[in-house]
Amino acid sequence: MKVKVAINGYGTIGKRVADAVAAQDDMEIVGVVKTRPSFEARIAKEKGYDLYVPSNENNEEFKKSKIDISGTLVDLLEKADIVIDATPGDTGEEYKKLYEKHGVKAIWQGGEEHELTGFSFNSEANYSDAIGRDFARVVSCNTTGS
Repeated sequence: MKVKVAINGYGTIGKRVADAVAAQDDMEIVGVVKTRPSFEARIAKEKGYDLYVPSNENNEEFKKSKIDISGTLVDLLEKADIVIDATPGDTGEEYKKLYEKHGVKAIWQGGEEHELTGFSFNSEANYSDAIGRDFARVVSCNTTGS
């Protein structure tokens, strides 16, 4: 059985995360989230990813751009086992509440403070400590110097 992965934020980081997830035999991308119908939204569709919006407020822009969406982030969370959150920093607390409400685990990609999850992952330092956690933050390359 494959792990069903949602990617909230299909921008600079989210695109790379999606490529990495798509390359795994034991994972599948069940959808990606974009706030507006940018070129990245078109790339997601070209790659065959179902496209979602954060909320219904974003629907009209996508309709005008003739980019089909599959629903909202809430709809996507119903399909996902885990969310990789690549949204801008300082949005994590709001999304964490939503993920908790839907019983979905999450990994934030660097933009949030350690306190959001209480665990900052670095594969060379604490790989085994990450096992079994519901929430983790992957430290940014900006803070590790890599």
